[in-house]
Amino acid sequence: MESKLVKGLFFAGEVIDVDGITGGYNFQAAWSTGFLAGNASSLTGQ
Repeated sequence: MESKLVKGLFFAGEVIDVDGITGGYNFQAAWSTGFLAGNASSLTGQ
């Protein structure tokens, strides 16, 4: 997720406050959003 106020600022993992049932779902959300944020930031040339 990219900030609407600051271009090139991406949010991932615990910062976006995603809740999942226990058993690793929060870890998966953190890893997946981190991966997507990294890919998105590399495409913006930041």
